[in-house]
Amino acid sequence: MQNATPVRKSTLLASLDWLEHAFLPAGMAPPEETACGHQRHTSTVIMSEEAFPRKQCEADGVIATDSRPVAVYTADCLPVLIADTRRHHVAAVHAGLKGALAGVLPQAVNRLFDLGATPESLFVAIGPAIAPCCYELGQDMLSTITTNPRVTAPQWSATQPVNPHAVRLQAQATSKGIWFDLPALGRQMLLDMKIPAAQIDVLPVCTYCNAEPQSSYRRNSHFSDGYALRYSWIQRRA
Repeated sequence: MQNATPVRKSTLLASLDWLEHAFLPAGMAPPEETACGHQRHTSTVIMSEEAFPRKQCEADGVIATDSRPVAVYTADCLPVLIADTRRHHVAAVHAGLKGALAGVLPQAVNRLFDLGATPESLFVAIGPAIAPCCYELGQDMLSTITTNPRVTAPQWSATQPVNPHAVRLQAQATSKGIWFDLPALGRQMLLDMKIPAAQIDVLPVCTYCNAEPQSSYRRNSHFSDGYALRYSWIQRRA
């Protein structure tokens, strides 16, 4: 039976004994001292001291070089947690389609490089997000995506994929559009930054059809189920 309020973790990040992290269920608060930006689907990445108290500064990525936890809040967008095993720095990034196309993931990785990371020292987990089984985009968006220089290997389908793990109805087609793989886009951008594939973990949880209730903004717009923000946080142990 599915746990109604699962706290999810990445096996990859959990293998690093110097950090703590969690992909929290909808409505659960992160640790009290967490730094978090005021998210606007931008490519802006700031340091943790600029993002505490929370949401005082517009940013979609936060980096910590100390032991303060950093977090992002999402509904269907990608929550991306990054750990640098070389310097023991951590980052949390909010990457919806708009922010991903704007370059928030490369910006965060490049900031970590500037702080001493290398591609081989970065370990990354992409948490629960809307999956291609439920993420329909209009045909007009396909041109916007494929002409973006940061998109080198877009994954999409003209027919809706079936999610065998769905616990509630998948999204219903409304626009005769495409079914886009947002987690694959995030992974592709990380690979393009030369991060080894074995150091990128994608949690296979669709917020629309197989995460806990109230996880999806898009689902709420279709069914009025309600939704609550999901925080994802990461912290270097003191």
